[in-house]
Amino acid sequence: MILDWEGSENSTECLCSDIQRDDYSPFFEWANYWTIILALPVLSVFGVLTNIINVFLYTRKRLQNSANTYLLFLACSDFMVIVTGLFIFWIDSARSYIPELTQAPYTTVYTLPFGYMAQTCSIYFTVAAAVDCFMNVCWKTQAKHYCTVRRAKEICISIVVLSILYNSLRFPQFNLRKCFNDITKEEVIEICPTSLFVTINSVYNIYMYMVLMTLLPFFFLLCINAIIVKRQSKAKTDGSAPKNEGTSDDTITMIMVVILFLACNTLALVVNFIENFTEPSPVLLNFLSDTSNFLVVFNSSVNCIIYFIFNQDYRDVFKIYWKKVKRMLYEEYCCCCVSSGSRSYSAYQPVSTRLVIDKVQNGSSSTKLILPSLDLNKSDQASFAESESPAFPIWQPLTTINLPNVDWPNIDDEIDSGWDDGSQISSRTPKRWLAEVNIVDMESSECHPRIYVRPLNQLSKNETISITAL
Repeated sequence: MILDWEGSENSTECLCSDIQRDDYSPFFEWANYWTIILALPVLSVFGVLTNIINVFLYTRKRLQNSANTYLLFLACSDFMVIVTGLFIFWIDSARSYIPELTQAPYTTVYTLPFGYMAQTCSIYFTVAAAVDCFMNVCWKTQAKHYCTVRRAKEICISIVVLSILYNSLRFPQFNLRKCFNDITKEEVIEICPTSLFVTINSVYNIYMYMVLMTLLPFFFLLCINAIIVKRQSKAKTDGSAPKNEGTSDDTITMIMVVILFLACNTLALVVNFIENFTEPSPVLLNFLSDTSNFLVVFNSSVNCIIYFIFNQDYRDVFKIYWKKVKRMLYEEYCCCCVSSGSRSYSAYQPVSTRLVIDKVQNGSSSTKLILPSLDLNKSDQASFAESESPAFPIWQPLTTINLPNVDWPNIDDEIDSGWDDGSQISSRTPKRWLAEVNIVDMESSECHPRIYVRPLNQLSKNETISITAL
């Protein structure tokens, strides 16, 4: 990075000093304050959090396919668009209100090229995802060879490399110069173009940017999305729509992502055309540019809402991890409500019970059992079914015979506790049944502690016990 301070020591005038005078008005200042100063930081924080969530969820095994691979890389590039946009757009406007930010152009000069790189990646990740969706909908025979996770990763990595190479010329195009603000009568630092900018501006910054960053991807996505929507509508009418709900969700999700992209980038296309082929008012151009920049950040921030609404798999995985986060927060910060000894850390969250101890006049006490609901929600059914397998060790009867690696004392496993109801449990097909389990320390030092089990069907009407469901 070249920081070129041009002019003599006594000169405070620079080529970009005119931006201090003619491009502001009360209406623009009001719009800039509400859009960039206030709304943009809030939107950026939301976008950063949602894209972190998207990256996390799309790296889960259940969501790994070619379409979601593009959305994973899109979440990464959108994250960078938001962060760089906050540095470029917000700091540039906020230094008019916060004097301490007069040195802010230092960060902008370094951040601007990375912002262009991230924006280029986001555009072409969206294009690649749309092509993947087109292949799945229109060319199903070729889709099995093209629409793979490995191919998607190769394409995304290629886009990243080309974006870095293409935007590398952004670094030496601008430098920092001292400028004199006639209004505040203070010396400020502004970003000014270098001779390289003047040389390549028409070709690189105008025509190539317009074609590669706006016109080409915009109209390509518009056409390909129209074809996908038409083919999907025809398939539903003919009854030939795919039976796989996940595939259908991916297609609808991709259509909505492209529609959001087109809606948020239409103004950028208009601004690019007005700036280069007309002579607009500086105030109008700045107002449109701020609105366009805000929409770009908005597009990068709200994709997760589309995923959550239109994609069942994304929604299910999100809910699973949201429940885990809530449970973890509850156990971590709500210890005042639940004693540490009563917490359950089981992976399957076994059903717990509450016991109420009633004091009796003679000093004794009785324990009453309050049974909870034993219903399982859908997210737990798969895990619960897995654990019910006879091969799962928790359901196997444990004896000294099937635990050969443990040096057990000489205890007869067949000793009857006297609480047996006469039923026999097969070692091959273990059964689950509610019972009272007592661990009793024997008074004799020669006897080891024993576990006694009594089925609940042997209880009398007025008798209560405590239970735990495994």
